[in-house]
Amino acid sequence: MRFIKMEQKSKNKEYIKLVIILLVLFGILGVFLLYVSYPLLGTKTVVLATFPVDPFDLIRGQYITIGYEIGRIPLIDSAEVGDTVYVTLEEDVNGTSRYKSASLNKPSKDDVFIKGEIKSVSSESMRIEYGIEQYFFERGAKFPTRGMEVKVKLSNFGGARIVELLQDGEPIEIEYENKSLTS
Repeated sequence: MRFIKMEQKSKNKEYIKLVIILLVLFGILGVFLLYVSYPLLGTKTVVLATFPVDPFDLIRGQYITIGYEIGRIPLIDSAEVGDTVYVTLEEDVNGTSRYKSASLNKPSKDDVFIKGEIKSVSSESMRIEYGIEQYFFERGAKFPTRGMEVKVKLSNFGGARIVELLQDGEPIEIEYENKSLTS
């Protein structure tokens, strides 16, 4: 009788360990999903001017590399490669958000800003990446890239996620070629 109780306690401990491990794993997955989707929960949406390039990578698939107008901005004193920079945006008459100012310090919550990382510094300007420079799509997709703009959601901390691609203020419709397995 005593042996059965000890065996039952041992099984209960194993179940508790299993539940704890599963909770930790699901917790990590939940934190990752929240981190990735947090900017999409933001209330600020901006449209950014672009100049895209269309590469293809066998491993990563088909994607478009997007260069932003705000990707090269005037140099900030004491800025170095690897620093985090906050670019304050201002909407023009066409509804496109453009560079207003930049700082190594986070702007106030009232300002519309995007957070980036300094990738290179020259004598008068610096190149910034915002983590939204690539947009992936299925192979065989066709869509216009000239005059394209990107609608982006911004979090309160400046993080950004692409919402949709625009041309002349309208969403771009991506057309896919019908390909067979032998083509």
